[in-house]
Amino acid sequence: MKTSIGPKRTLAFKLSLIVLASTLAIFLLAFGMTYYTVRGIMVENAEREAGELAQSTSYRIFSTLNAVMAAADPAVAAIEEGWLEPSESFPVLRELVSRSPHISGAAYAFEPFSVDPEQEFYAPFVFAKNGELQETFLGGEDFRYFVRDWYQVPRESGRSFWTDPFMAEGGADEMIASFAHPLYADPEDPGSFVGVLALDVSMDGLLEMVSEVSIYDTGFAFLVSSSGNFVTYPEDDFVRRESFFTLAETWQIPELREIGRAMQRGHGFVRLPEKLIGEPARLAFTPLPGADWTLAIVVPESELFGDIVALMRLVLFIATIGFGILLVVIIGVTRSITLPLKKLVAKTAEIAKGNLDEALPPHRSDDEVGVLARSFDEMRVSLKDYINNLTETTKAKERIESELLIARKIQMSFLPKKYTLPQKVQDLVSLQADLISAKHVGGDLYDYFVQDDRYLHFAVGDVSDKGVPAALFMAVTKTLYKGVAEHSADPGEILAKVNDELCLNNENGMFVTYVCGRLDLTTGELLLANAGHNLPLILRRGRSADWVDLEPGLVLGAMEDFVFPVRKLTLHPGDRLILYTDGVVEAENSDGQLFGDEKLRRLAGTHRDKPVSTMVDTFFSEVKDYANGAEQSDDITVLVLEYLRQ
Repeated sequence: MKTSIGPKRTLAFKLSLIVLASTLAIFLLAFGMTYYTVRGIMVENAEREAGELAQSTSYRIFSTLNAVMAAADPAVAAIEEGWLEPSESFPVLRELVSRSPHISGAAYAFEPFSVDPEQEFYAPFVFAKNGELQETFLGGEDFRYFVRDWYQVPRESGRSFWTDPFMAEGGADEMIASFAHPLYADPEDPGSFVGVLALDVSMDGLLEMVSEVSIYDTGFAFLVSSSGNFVTYPEDDFVRRESFFTLAETWQIPELREIGRAMQRGHGFVRLPEKLIGEPARLAFTPLPGADWTLAIVVPESELFGDIVALMRLVLFIATIGFGILLVVIIGVTRSITLPLKKLVAKTAEIAKGNLDEALPPHRSDDEVGVLARSFDEMRVSLKDYINNLTETTKAKERIESELLIARKIQMSFLPKKYTLPQKVQDLVSLQADLISAKHVGGDLYDYFVQDDRYLHFAVGDVSDKGVPAALFMAVTKTLYKGVAEHSADPGEILAKVNDELCLNNENGMFVTYVCGRLDLTTGELLLANAGHNLPLILRRGRSADWVDLEPGLVLGAMEDFVFPVRKLTLHPGDRLILYTDGVVEAENSDGQLFGDEKLRRLAGTHRDKPVSTMVDTFFSEVKDYANGAEQSDDITVLVLEYLRQ
């Protein structure tokens, strides 16, 4: 296997990338939080500064407007208290204009036909022009004053009213705003309305005060009337012609309409759409005391955030230089760390190919790389020793495996071959037996042989251990049994002699459970003896499976001079006898539950009519299915015998 290390996959590159990316993320987070925090503080400061400036300017304007409104009080009282006749209005009006520096004109506008039933218009008017006071009457078909706003609003609302700026008519040729106050014959009776006192105020002074408002470099102020119209504005085309509502419709900017409504409600600080002044801006506004006008101050965002933008640019510039320096430092540090690792990787690649004699580069430092290099070298030496030992162990294991296979072949050779009974015996009895070892070599056994062409000997046993020792003990037991059976017909006597022989020199304390029988093929007489083994099952024709009533006996090899009782039965044609080891009934499934005796008994009854070979195979398959993948812990042996003689 080849190891390829490209420039984009090196540890130095990854480490540098991670450190820089993490540092950049932290910087951007801090940069963003700082920017928006400072930006918020600057907006708050701008809102406070613009609001204070608007308040101070509004009070300056109010002082002018308030002087006008205060000057109107004597003129109003003259009419409402009844000591002034309309025909004598000019002296009062002249006094009013001459004494107030803010008033450029004054008029009493009376209700149609109220002064003279034959005269619809009666509105004496005094105004200043070229430094002189002049007198005239307002009204006529071309100037129906009682339909104008300055007359109608006070008449209908019952309160004073400041008009939007307009060009003076019938007097001085200048931009003015009028203060209109309702007049009553009886101030306590709203129905006694007789006219309006109108005082003209030149806008020049107000415009000058508004134009003097300055915030930052290009911030400016303007006035808006109660209807949203621009009273003053740097753009002359807006004055008296446009309002926030008309601009919202013209430019299709709904935000302007909302700003106009907010200005009508009172104080505020909002963000202006870029369209109005050509760039984003903030707008502070406050109502003028005593008038329905609103003073607004514009703060361009380019100036509001100019300092912070310049500061952030400086920070970014410094950060860029810092990142460059940091990159150089990180690359230098990581190269000093990863260079020994590269050499180590090259050597370990050779070791990975199997070249365990490849020496690793020396590394005298006590850092992690040095510890890793020494650990790799120790691993190489240990791996080399382990492979050598594993090679020897594998060879030894292969020898043992080979010997076990040979031992298994020898063990299986002791067992009788299938279908080895003579043909005349096969006509009298059907017998099938099989064995599955839990290991290569097991301790179970089965045996059967014919004696004197009349007697069939059969047996099943289970040695207390597994493996080669159990197989040898099994072979000895089987050999002894067959040898003794040549000279003794009684199974009990055979077991007694075999037991005595096995007890001799049994230093390991091994033993074997054993059940055996002798069947007279001509009469069906059956002799059974048990040496601590599982009870056989008998299947009588037409009856359910049941256990053979045998005394348990003692296991072979445990104690000498033991007497094994013999049970005598008679088999009838079709009767079956089933011998097995505990590996069948003690087989466990994945939940640790046993196969059990009762399940075996029911299974035998279910398959009683099948051939004995099929019955044996069924037992094995049922046990395997029940285990459901659980490891086989014991040898399994089954022998089924059916008596056939008619």
